[in-house]
Order: sequence, then C-alpha cells, then structure tokens
Amino acid sequence: MKRIFYSIYKVVLLSAVAVLPLSCNKFLDEMPDNRTELDTPDKIAQILVSAYASALPSTIMELMSDNLTDYGREIDVYQTYYEQAYRFQDVTGDGIDSPAVIWEANYNAIAAANAALQAIENLGGGEDMDYIKGEALLCRAYGHFTLVTTFCQAYNTESSDEDMGVPYVTEPETTVYVDRERGTVADVYAKIADDIEDGYPLIDDTRFTQPKYHFNKAAAAAFAAQFFLYYGDYEKAVYYATEAIGTDPTPLYRDWSLYTGTSVDEYANAYISTDEAANFLNQGYNSIANRIVMGRFIMTEPIATSEILGSTPWGNVASLDIGTAYSYSSRAYLLPKQTEYFIITDAVSQTGTPYCVNVVFTSEKTMIDRAEAYALDGNYGAAATDLNHFYHSLGLTATLTADEISAYYSTATVNNPVLAPKGLALSDGLQTNLVKACIHARRIMTVQEGGRLLDLKRYGIAYTHVLDGEAPVNIQPYDLRLAIQLPSAVVSAGMTPNPR
Repeated sequence: MKRIFYSIYKVVLLSAVAVLPLSCNKFLDEMPDNRTELDTPDKIAQILVSAYASALPSTIMELMSDNLTDYGREIDVYQTYYEQAYRFQDVTGDGIDSPAVIWEANYNAIAAANAALQAIENLGGGEDMDYIKGEALLCRAYGHFTLVTTFCQAYNTESSDEDMGVPYVTEPETTVYVDRERGTVADVYAKIADDIEDGYPLIDDTRFTQPKYHFNKAAAAAFAAQFFLYYGDYEKAVYYATEAIGTDPTPLYRDWSLYTGTSVDEYANAYISTDEAANFLNQGYNSIANRIVMGRFIMTEPIATSEILGSTPWGNVASLDIGTAYSYSSRAYLLPKQTEYFIITDAVSQTGTPYCVNVVFTSEKTMIDRAEAYALDGNYGAAATDLNHFYHSLGLTATLTADEISAYYSTATVNNPVLAPKGLALSDGLQTNLVKACIHARRIMTVQEGGRLLDLKRYGIAYTHVLDGEAPVNIQPYDLRLAIQLPSAVVSAGMTPNPR
C-alpha cells in the first residue's frame, strides 16, 4: 500500500454550489431561503440548493462501526464526541458532525424541499415545473432516509411497525419547533417509497447546470435502489439499479488512470470529480471527518490492509489505486476519497467552516446493491456477475462463479460474520455467503463513509469495541444504542427519546 503524506489544514475559497454555512443553534426557525418570495420557477429551483443537507452522519457512523479501534489511552481523543460515539454513549454538544447538527441540517434541507413543493402548488404546477417537483420529492425522501437510518433501528419486517421512527415532514416549517409524533420506522419507509416513486419519473437531467450536485436521473435511481434494497423490495431494487448502471455497468467503471498524483489532495479531487462517470451525486457538507486520524480511535494499518482491503476471493484490494493511503504518524489510515476545504468567514482571524465533498452515490455502490438484491431474491448467478463487475471496476481481473465466491466465505477467517437479521430468513450456504460477499464489498467501498454501520445494523451483526485498559463495549444484534440518540434540545422540547 502506498503512503501519501499531507497537511490536513488548507484554506480555499469555495463556489456557492458546495455547501452553505451551518447554524448550530436553530431548528427550522425560518424559511430556508430567508423568506424570499418563491413566485417564479427559477426562484423555486434555486431554493433546492438548500435541499441537500449541510451535514452527514458518516463520521459518527464510522466511529460506531468495526472499522476503527482504540489505539491507546495515551492518545488524546481529539473530539469529545469521537470518544462518546466509539463508546456508544449518547453524544452531547452541537459541534460539527454531531447528531444535533445532523438532525438540524437534514430537517432544514427537508424544509427547503417542502417550501419548493408548496410554491409549485401555489403557482398551479404544470409540466414546466415537473423537474423541480421531482428533485424536491427526491430531496425530501433522501433527507428522511438519512434521519431514519441514523436515529432509528434498521428497517425489518419483524419490529419496524413498532420501532420509533422520525417525524416525516411534508409541509414548510415556520416555527422553531413543531410538535410532531415520531411514528414508526415502517411509517417513514412507506412515505419515502411514495416520494421516490412520485419524484423519479419527473427528473430531467437537461435542466441541471451542475447535474452531479443534484438528483440527476442516475443519482435518483441509485438512491432508489439502495432504499428498496433496505425496504426488502428486491425487484424494485434491481429495476432502479439497472436504471442507474445499465445491464452491463462496464462503461461506468472508474477511470483509475487519473489517479497519478503524489498527494492526497490530488487523489481526492480525482475521486470526487464531476467528470468521473462512476460518480452520480456529490454532496458538500460541513465536516472535520478527515481529522479522525488525529484522535485515539482510528483505522489502523492491520484493519485497513488486512481485514478490510486485503482479504477477498478476487485478490488484494490494498495493492490497487483505491488502496492508496495517507499515513498520519505511521499509525492511522485514510483512503483519499475526500479532502478538507475551508470557508473563511473572518479574514482577520482566519476562522471559518471546514467542509468536505462526499460522493454519495456511485456506480460501484450500485453494483453492490444490485448484487445483494439478486442474492436475496435467489438469483445467485446475477449476484456473482455484479460482484465480478465491482472488483473488475477496482482493477482486479479474476472472474468467479457464485459457488467459488460461496466457498471462499464459507471458510473465511475475516469478513465472515454471523448474520442474524430480523424478519429475514437466509438460506445456509450459497445465499448467506453471497450476502456476506456483498457486505464485504460494501465495507471496502464505503470505508470512512459510515456505510459499514448500516450493514451491521441491518444484518444483526454482533461486534466489539476494544478499550485500552478497560472492559470492551460489546454490541449485540439490534442493540438499542445502534439508534443514535436524538439531540438533547429536541428531547427537551418534548420529543420521545430513543430507549436505552
């Protein structure tokens, strides 16, 4: 594995498309466009820049996953919430990447989508505004999907009719706090499904000047594929995945020949490039995600090179361009998928807001989603085909059959977890092993993006967080702590907290 050293602190000026500065002390206290009158289609379309949340749960989810370990109590934790998340304690405070900010940012984004939808209705609708309506519906669905997968238990047919959800907001908010019922996870998923299927046919790529910062057709389809996979509708998951990547996704393989730089910045900028065919949706967000290497709880070399990247039936991913790594003090590792930028808000003191760009939906992730949907639907040959596509897209050349993949995971010493999903009966052998292969592939593709935690939640995988000099934290299937606690301000305002 190559090592690229760089300084994490940079100061750059940003274009307005990336992300808006985040206020940590407001909750839906004003219209997201500062009460601009939405009286033309152009103004309505412009407000949807604010319908993409300025915060993502990726950092806190990564800290809660099994991708990180405790490097030792002599190392400073760097951020208090890093330690709270790793220890599965309720996170306090409202700093960058905190649950409070994630909650607020996503509901603000939902408010922007709802303001657009209300304005469209007020203007009488019409075909000339259908593309705006489609994007707004996808944004509303995506905001709620982020919230329900962060603050709730994973969807399942056994308990989601009772598991607490999050308020599904469909009207513009104009007050600091609106008393709403949380409903159930099943309620939220049903409403997300409706918004996706109502919005997807209306998406029109020709209307976007920067389509990869909007729900273009491929991004919307990729989101729908992931959602319906989680929802257990495998036929729809396959349909939408195929809409995004086609029957043969080879033309959407990432162009690794572009990754020729000598710094993480160059690699990261290539990875998030809007010219890259594999990238469907970029989302700018306020974050200090890359600074996780400065703390006590980190992804070490053994985890990165051996457990996550180095042990697949196709070969060693760590030796490929995607395995190019940045080393901080020769102990912690980052894959160069994103870099930290900085919005200067005070030129004198040189203070401002750090932000990153995350490629939320890609061809690779959608290949894995379709492979898993095929496996769960019993189409094992098609699942193997998509898994082969995924590894070929990274640069490995082996082509394996479903039986060969299954044989590897039946005896694997790593990435061979016990799966205990609620309400889902997996057949022993071929089906279970192909699902494990998909989970492993997704672990590779979403490392440092938090995606691993979603699979640990969905499949009831038990794991342990070791602690230096202390008893470990043991996480059991569907542990109550996997549903991140609601922000204290929201609970204080009257919303029912998650059980503990």
